Amino acid sequence: MVVQNVDTGEFLFHPGEDRALYRIESGAICHYMLWADGRHDVIEFAFPGDIVGLGHLRHHVSTAQAMVDTVVSLVSEDEFEAALDSDDRLSFRQASAVEREFDYLREKTLMEGARPADVKVANFLIAISNANGPEGRDTAFIADDFTAGFVAEKLDMSIDKLGAALLSLKKQGAVKETADGLRIVDMTLLQRLADAA
Repeated sequence: MVVQNVDTGEFLFHPGEDRALYRIESGAICHYMLWADGRHDVIEFAFPGDIVGLGHLRHHVSTAQAMVDTVVSLVSEDEFEAALDSDDRLSFRQASAVEREFDYLREKTLMEGARPADVKVANFLIAISNANGPEGRDTAFIADDFTAGFVAEKLDMSIDKLGAALLSLKKQGAVKETADGLRIVDMTLLQRLADAA
């Protein structure tokens, strides 16, 4: 078991750092979000036995800070999958983390309003893809139950601009249209486009 000591007030992780899962062995962690507009939302207080760092993005979007001297251990993917199978509360917390990531990506996209429309749409598609996994759906498929009006409203753009952005993503080879929705053809390209601006 790989353990790490986190002194009172020290950070276990920050937004942007590579994702890792940690089990609290002793002590306590305050897990919170710092939003772009300055809001500070406490997600949870984690105590011995709790796992923190949940989500599906490659990087953390939240912050974890020790409230007292704390010891954590790294949790492997296999250990996490086994824990998910036996702990309904952990499954619920994982689903909440994915929703939080979606909100984070959406807010990030909206706060950067000057970004090109195709960058906003790429971020939106990645967020939907990340939300599909925990629900047992194909992460590369975006169902057509998201209407153009709904998506345009969420991204604060016109339907025409949304259509042009989707066409641009198709021409670049990131997505293709199917009878039932969109299929992400090249997730690496989509991620690169989303990170571009």
